[in-house]
Amino acid sequence: FEEREREHGESRGQREAKMEPSTSPPVSTMDQIMAAEQEKWLADAKAAVKQQAFYMKRAIDEDNLRDVFKYSSAMLGELRTSLLSPQKYYELYMRAFDELRQLEMFFEEQRGKGHTASELYELVQHAGNVLPRLYLLVTVGAVFIRSHESPIKALLKDLVEMCGGIQHPVRGLFLRTYLTQISREGLTLIENKVDEESTTGDAVEFVLQNFTEMNKLWVRMKHQGPVRERAKRERERKELRDLVGKNLVILSSMEEVDVEMYGEIVLPRILEQIVNCKDELAQNYLMDCIIQVFPDEFHIKTVETFVEGCGNLHQDTNVAQILCGLIKRLGNYMENEPEASSALFEEHQTFEKLLEPATKISDKVGSQASAMIYSAILDFAVKTSKGEALGRVDQVLSQCAGALRTAEITSQAARTLKSILTTPLDSYTITDLLELGSYPSVMQLLQPRMQKAVAVDIVEKILKKGTVIPDAKKVASLFDFISTIVEDAKAGEDDDEVDEEEIEEEQNLVARLVHQMRSPDGSVEESFAILELAKDRFGRGGPLRVKHTLPTVVFDVLQLVKRDEDEERCVKMLKFLHGAIDMIAEVPEPEKAFKLYLECTLVADLKGLETSAYDFATAAFDIYENGIPDQKAQVEALKMLIGCLASCENFGEDNYDALSSAATKWSIKLLKKSDQCISVFSCAHLFSTKGSSEKVLVCLKRALTAAKQAQGMAKSSRGEMGPVELFIAILNKYLYFFDKQEEGEEAQIKVEDVQMLVDLVSNETSSLASAAGGEASDRVLKFYSNTLRHIMALKEKKPEKYSALSLKT
Repeated sequence: FEEREREHGESRGQREAKMEPSTSPPVSTMDQIMAAEQEKWLADAKAAVKQQAFYMKRAIDEDNLRDVFKYSSAMLGELRTSLLSPQKYYELYMRAFDELRQLEMFFEEQRGKGHTASELYELVQHAGNVLPRLYLLVTVGAVFIRSHESPIKALLKDLVEMCGGIQHPVRGLFLRTYLTQISREGLTLIENKVDEESTTGDAVEFVLQNFTEMNKLWVRMKHQGPVRERAKRERERKELRDLVGKNLVILSSMEEVDVEMYGEIVLPRILEQIVNCKDELAQNYLMDCIIQVFPDEFHIKTVETFVEGCGNLHQDTNVAQILCGLIKRLGNYMENEPEASSALFEEHQTFEKLLEPATKISDKVGSQASAMIYSAILDFAVKTSKGEALGRVDQVLSQCAGALRTAEITSQAARTLKSILTTPLDSYTITDLLELGSYPSVMQLLQPRMQKAVAVDIVEKILKKGTVIPDAKKVASLFDFISTIVEDAKAGEDDDEVDEEEIEEEQNLVARLVHQMRSPDGSVEESFAILELAKDRFGRGGPLRVKHTLPTVVFDVLQLVKRDEDEERCVKMLKFLHGAIDMIAEVPEPEKAFKLYLECTLVADLKGLETSAYDFATAAFDIYENGIPDQKAQVEALKMLIGCLASCENFGEDNYDALSSAATKWSIKLLKKSDQCISVFSCAHLFSTKGSSEKVLVCLKRALTAAKQAQGMAKSSRGEMGPVELFIAILNKYLYFFDKQEEGEEAQIKVEDVQMLVDLVSNETSSLASAAGGEASDRVLKFYSNTLRHIMALKEKKPEKYSALSLKT
């Protein structure tokens, strides 16, 4: 081995000297040169390996041990190059590795020709260069292991220590990779107890030692070379990471490594090396390797050790991703093996061992990383917990809210928090979800718009599934959950600009939600308590919300009043309604409040509660007088008011007369005579129900006067009654009340009054018929024709009463 490395061709050093430029060009130029020259350098190196391998094989065929050592050493000398990138070096290594397989077979044959493995082991150590010497030593070592001439543990220890002679990162990594591949057979022999002097512990120690040295070499690459090339070196390191990870794969495949050995020896040693290297790339990769390669049972029983190790990692290491990977692995195990895994999780308190250290770790990482950790633990709790599921979910939410309360929530962290809130929403019923006292605390970490999105999701789920919220306690919790869409933002809190359309959509959902708040057993008292709470919470929502939500509360309480037989409680509920409608009127929403007062008037009258009905009716009059200024709205409101009073049956005479007189008074005050006419003759029905025929006649005469006044004014607007149509309508009213008069009582409406109107209408319609036709004229004439047929029908039915009435045809 003291001769020159080659007798044929140039040496590797001579070729590299020619390849290196004499002066240092700019960085960009060097990068271009390196990219262009890599293939050429690799081709030259492969050619040299092929050439020396040819001479080596010829020497093997000649059984010339001396030349075999010489040419194999020269071939392996090509692996000393520093010109190739890791990727290209790997191709060169694989080319040399293929040739080494034949060399190993040659050494195996030499044992049968009088050479012992120990002799060969000594001979190869005389090679001139360290790297070729060590490759040859490892190759002969494989033969030595199979020979059983020496304890396997001693050989493995010697080899792993001898490889420490190569400290160049790339060359050292590939040398130790070769050692890993060659030593697999020795490890198998130890596991099979072929060598009585070697134990599984020795095999594990060998792999751990090799792993430690390889990781150090891998990390060392980061610090070699100029700073400007650090990004390039990191890319190259990523290309080599699997070489280091193979050691962990070997450990995981060793059948004799049980969970006790893993927990007491293997995992602590691996974590020690990972933590001490203080390199984020190595830590991210190797921690993920641990998660992926070792069995689930190992992780369950050592989760506390692993999570504590995560807390000691470099600050730039993605601890959240590592923990999430572990938790996801455990969650998948639960799904695949639910019975076996559930018992293990409970026995080893996996949830608690994940949550407690994770809380400490969250103090050292950013809001997004912390949110990711809690999201993963929450998923795990949902998948793995049974009877304690809700309690554990609440624990996670509580810890999450506490950890992030003072943190700056990034947009990415906010999205993760939203997913945390969505997970229990998708996994449990709403009534169960309302037991989570920490849920609103997590919601408060979000920006208002995202809080609203979560609240809307909750409401939509309740409505979609038809879930009933059965008691006041759960309703209070629900309002805490959705407070962002029920209440106005507090002073000092940021809120988005008010979007009235968006608020209306939200409040329509909330209003529908009220119908789901009720006692499941139909208890009026419990349902009323729920609606009282709802009114209180809605009252904090400001005018833009109250006008949409409170009316639903009013109608639901009215339904309770209708079916309740307890008069005292009915009065209490009606007083409650009065207050609720007052709030709507103050928004201001006078027309909506007016209609609600009329609804309450009808229900109170139905229950025979005259005082309450009168209060609601007077409140409606007050709103009509002071809150509805628009003329058209007044007309419609008065129609509803008169209809409401006409439907009431339980008012006393004085109260009813006062209300009817007030309605008549406001009818007379309407601006348009046509509106006056219609409203006043409608009021006649109010007095008719109480037998006040004199006032009925007064109303009819007043209506006729208004109609005649309307005749002298401008033409009616589209959709309104014209004077002739008003006369026909009044005629119909006269006929109605005349027909209702009983025989023998003093007649307030005489047949002469009806005849006068018949003649008036006949004259007006004759003029209308002779004029130019039109849609309005046709409508009036048809109305008149129908009225005549009605009169003729009355004459046939009651000839004695209508005999004096003559018709012009």
